[in-house]
Formats: sequence, structure tokens, C-alpha cells
Amino acid sequence: MKYFNHKIIGIAMMCVTVMACTDKYDCDLQVEKPEEVANSEYLASFDLLKSYINRDAGSPFKFTANMSPTDFMKKDIGYSTILSNFDGIDIGGAFIPTNSLKEDGTYDFGNMQLVSDAAKEAGVTLYGGTLFSNQGQRTAYYNGLMEPIIIPFVPERGKTVICDFENDELGTPYGMTGGSVAVVEDDPDGKSGKALHIGTESDKAAYSHPKFNVKLPEGRKLGDYVNLTIDMRIVNSDGIYGIGMRVFINGREFDPGTNADGLGCDPNIWNRGAIINLKSTTVPGFMIPSDLQELTEFELAVGTASGAAQYYLDNIVMNYELAGTGLTKIDFSQDELGKSYPMTNGNQAIIENDPAGGDAKVLHVGTAATPCNRSYPKFTVQLQEGKTLGDYVGISLSMYLVDGKGGWGDGMRVVINGQEFNCGQGPYNFGCQDNKWGEIYITFLKEGEASGGGKIAIPNSLKDLTEIELAVGSGSGEWHAYVKNINLQWKAEDAIIEKTPEEKKTLLTEELNKWIGGMINTGGETVNVWNIIGEPLDKTVNGDTFNWGEYLGDVEAGRTAVKLARDTATVALKLFVSNTFNQTDEMGQKADELIALVNSWESDNVTKIDGYNIILRAVYSKDAALQNTNKEAITELFGKLAETGKLVRVSDLSMMVEDAEGNLIQAGRVTADERTAAANYMAFIMKEYRRAIASDKQSGISISSITEASTGNEICPWTSGYNRNGMYEGIVEGLK
Repeated sequence: MKYFNHKIIGIAMMCVTVMACTDKYDCDLQVEKPEEVANSEYLASFDLLKSYINRDAGSPFKFTANMSPTDFMKKDIGYSTILSNFDGIDIGGAFIPTNSLKEDGTYDFGNMQLVSDAAKEAGVTLYGGTLFSNQGQRTAYYNGLMEPIIIPFVPERGKTVICDFENDELGTPYGMTGGSVAVVEDDPDGKSGKALHIGTESDKAAYSHPKFNVKLPEGRKLGDYVNLTIDMRIVNSDGIYGIGMRVFINGREFDPGTNADGLGCDPNIWNRGAIINLKSTTVPGFMIPSDLQELTEFELAVGTASGAAQYYLDNIVMNYELAGTGLTKIDFSQDELGKSYPMTNGNQAIIENDPAGGDAKVLHVGTAATPCNRSYPKFTVQLQEGKTLGDYVGISLSMYLVDGKGGWGDGMRVVINGQEFNCGQGPYNFGCQDNKWGEIYITFLKEGEASGGGKIAIPNSLKDLTEIELAVGSGSGEWHAYVKNINLQWKAEDAIIEKTPEEKKTLLTEELNKWIGGMINTGGETVNVWNIIGEPLDKTVNGDTFNWGEYLGDVEAGRTAVKLARDTATVALKLFVSNTFNQTDEMGQKADELIALVNSWESDNVTKIDGYNIILRAVYSKDAALQNTNKEAITELFGKLAETGKLVRVSDLSMMVEDAEGNLIQAGRVTADERTAAANYMAFIMKEYRRAIASDKQSGISISSITEASTGNEICPWTSGYNRNGMYEGIVEGLK
């Protein structure tokens, strides 16, 4: 290849003699043109690029260039350059699911339609993009389609009115837990009928609370109820503070954790519908112990614990919620007195009588002389039939701290199959007191949720268990206590219906058809060449990667894409498998891998792939030995592809220059000699393609860009101002 490279060889000297004013001076000096001008004139002497293409009759060869649909549709100098020099354009990866999928799950093919119409109008070939790939996908959207169907659990809810006093005669007295009186009177505001007046101006209630005999409706039990609501009106400020609100069930006292002021009461104003939780330790609330949850009749008392209280109550209501709950009990009632249970770290746990009296059997853990040192009683527990540990929401137990031993410690511990969990709260934090029975409830969370504050997270590795070894106790160096009513509590959750592999396959095939079918329909008769499968050798995994093979089958996924394309098209399609080949790749090995994939797709003798689309990133190296290796790799690549007997297309063909150390050189810094060498290498690649591939299998060559940027690395046939570069001559030589 000739490249014009004139050098200025001399400068003429001019001697000027002063002559008579009528004398004539003739000069015939010739000065050589500047190199840049000479080069431009030389490159301008070449014809349009496509005029150099030598095509055999019936050759499918097309010479194209990459151009964005937006630039092509501007119809400016780039558009005219394409029409003059090329057979068409290649829109490459302009349209992929990530930039075409709308929020409603449909695709926007509008721009594809516009460029298709523009190419048809211009009478040029338009190569469509990639129809199927693991890359460039709306992964989050597709993963969402694979999510299970969740049917929310809807609990049965209702309320039981304990007292609204409307059926009581004025003056009807109610019993109190202590002194003072509780009498039915008219609402002091005269708005809501009757109410219960607790205490009087002269006889205020001193830690005394009104009592109500409760008989629940048929089928209901105390454990079904989630909260207690009351209307409360404090007279002046009598009892608005005190030591807090109190609830009593059959005489057992419970502290909701707040006073009347914290409940929302203000002096001489009704606080309507104040809520006290019965199944939560969240203020205001407490946990109904498991041994009371089966009650259907009981005595209820509620009010403010103050030495001088006076207030009104009305509309006392208990609200139930049948949330599909149940208990798995550790029952000591059938154990013989003296029976022992094993401990996690020594000491003793023996069945004894309740120290507070009664005939209940309890487990005595440790002794006064030898308290437990972070050792907890162990139990083998068979969970509810049909339930796994993941269905359980917590563990509750009653604890009697002997002289406060272990009341603080460093948190209640739950041990499941040897794995120890710390809920972050000791017995005192749960409200237990010395030498009295107190209630502890430890909430179970899912893996990943934060433990502490009375909660533990159950790891996924344990959630499917149906039988467990359980231990529970205070993480203290001197724990001495009685325990009873140890219960694991389960709750029905949302129904989760996983999609079957067949359902996932059907869903994704439909999604794939939306994209492939939509693109092919939009291309219509204008576009009949597509990359049906793109970058199958790319192992990149990022937020835009979606492995179709995981759901459709590694081989079946490619076959499905081909079938969808051919079933949709109304014209004969040429479908290519496309993959990027970088100069640094082991091109021969990579070609073998690509060919093996195509063979696997076609092994059903139904799937037909027409050819290979090689996205070629070429680099000219100033290291002579490496450059020789580069050329050999190109020859090997085309040789292997030629042996397949399929169409071969080179697309997005780019050329870069690297120095002897392997560093890419910016286009604006490439010397004239380096540019000539790069152009020679481009000519070599194109000629090797034309030499190795049979003429009837040469689908064409598409260059990556027609103009170059001085700060980029690609060497292109035109400058950014559309002046020809030396690469123009290299492409001319390659096309001849």
C-alpha cells in the first residue's frame, strides 16, 4: 500500500535587485506543498469506499458501519457519509431490554420503528441488534416474575363488650379489689349515657380497682384476645400518675408499663378507646401467661394504681384476633416429683411443687448453695404436626427468681440444637421480681433481622426442623429459680406458593417472546439479519445479567430464542450467533468454544443458525513479535470459522495502537508511521477475511465507527470533522 509522505527538500533564495521602475521581474520558483495538504490531496484522490468492493455474483457481502439510530435519523453529514460509502448501518446494541422495557412490563419499540423506516426510505441495509443474551437484561424485573405467589393470611377479628353500663341502674355498685367504691352514674359530660364512677371526692380509690366478671362468647378463650380498650376520664388529676395502670386477671396483677397520663388521659376529658395490649410487651401492654390463655370465664379488674384516684370508666371492650396461633407446651404436670432434667453446663434441674403454693409442678433450677453458672435445663421438643421451627414466633415461660439470683445477668438465653442465642434482656428487664412469679416472652425473628431487646433471630439452617433440643435460662453466673409454663408459640403466616419450574419456564418464554417477537415485527421486511444470541461466552455477572439457562435449560434457551424468531418473522431471516473477540483473547480456543455451542443448539436437527458474527477488537502492537502473534491469531480465527461452512460476519471492527509496553495510544498522539502501520493491519484483517471465508459465506464487514476522537483509542477513516484519515486507505486496500 502506498501512503503519500512528501518531505520539503529545500527553500529557494530570492535576490531582489533594485531596478528601474519600468523594469519587469519574472519569477518561476516552485515550492513543495506542506505535508498535511499533500496527504489530504492524496487521500481525496481515492473514490468512495464501497466502489472498491469486488463482489462475486450472488455474494451476500455488505460493507457497513456502526452508527446510532439517533445520529442516522439526523440526516446530516454522517447520514450522507453512510449513504455514499457503505451498504448500510449496524445499530449494534442500541436496543436492549434494559433501555426498552417500560415499568408496566411492555417494551417501547418506537425508536426501532423510526430507524427501520429511515433505512427503508434511504434504501440501505439495516442490521438489527441482539435478540437474546444473558447480558443487558432487566434482571430485577425478571426475578420479580419468579417470586412466589403470596396469599396474605387474614385473621378473624371481632370484639367482646365487657361493660358499657347502659343496662345497669343508676347507683349500681361494682366490687373493688381494695377499698373505696365504684358506682354507675350518668356521664358527667352528659353525652354518652352511663359510666362507672370509681372513687369519690371524699373517698378516693387507694390502689383499688373495679372488678368485672367476664364470660366470653361460645368458642372464644382469653388467649384469642389481643387488646383491651377502655374509655377513661380522670377527675381533676386524681390518679393520673400514681405508679401506673394495672390489669388483674383472676387476681394476678399485670403492669402495662405506663400510667393514665401515658395512656393519653387529660384531666376532666374523656380519653376514648385507650388501648392496652394483651399479647405484646410493647408499652402499653403485657403478655397474657399461657396458663391463663385457655380461660373462658374470669374476673377482670382494670384501673390506675394510685393512692388517691378518682375517675370514670366506660365501654370496656376486649378485641380478639384469631391469627391461627397455637402452643407447643413443655408440660411438667405429668412428671413425678424429683424427676431431673439435664443441664447444658452442669448443676441440677428437679421437678418440685410450686413454692408459691398450689398443686402445680415446677422445675427447680440450681440450688441456694450452688446457683447455676450459665447452665440451662434441656428439653427434647416435638413440634406441632405440620409445623417447622420457622413457623414459631416466640417462647414464653414463667420464672420465679429465688432471692433475685440471676435477675440481671447478661440476657436470657435460648439454645436450639446446641446453638446459643442471647435475647439481650435479663429476667428483671421482662418485669420479673424477687420471689414472685413473673412472665418472660422472647420473640423469634427471621435470619438477618436484628436480635436484642427480648428478641432472637432464628437462622435459616434451623427453620425447617420439626424436632429440636431446647434449653432456656438466664445468662448469669448465679442463676437460681423455678420455671414453669414453657411454651413455644406458633402463628400461621402468609401462604407462600412457589412457582414450579414449568411455570417459571412458561413465564420467561412469554417474556422472551415479547422482546424477540416485538423487535422482529418492528424490523418487518427491512431487517432480516439479526444476532439471535449475543455474547454466549461472556461470564460477566452484574446487575444486568440474567441467566436464562437456569430456567429454560442451558441448551434449550438458545433453541427457544431461534424458534421464537423464526416463528414470528414474515420474511426469511439470517440468524447469527455473536460474540466479542479481543486481540488479547486466545482466539482459536474461543472460536472452538463458540462453534461447540452452536453445534449443541443445532444437535436437535431442528434449530438452524445461519452464521457467526464476530465483534472484533483489533490492536496493532509496536512489539514486532507480538504483532506477528496478533496476525497469526486473526488467520487462525477466520480459518476455524471457515471450516464450519456457515456465514461469517465481522462487526464492530475497531483498530487501536499500543506501544511496545502494551499501553494503548490515544488517537490524537498516534504518529504518521503508527497510523500507516495500523492501516496496514486493518487491510490485512479484511484481506484475510476475504481470503479465508468462501465468497458465498462472506456476510460482510462493519466498522465500529466512521469518525475518531483525538482522546479516544480507535483509529477511524475520518476525523471528527469528516476529513479522511490514513485508515481510509487501509480500508480501501482491504476492500479491493
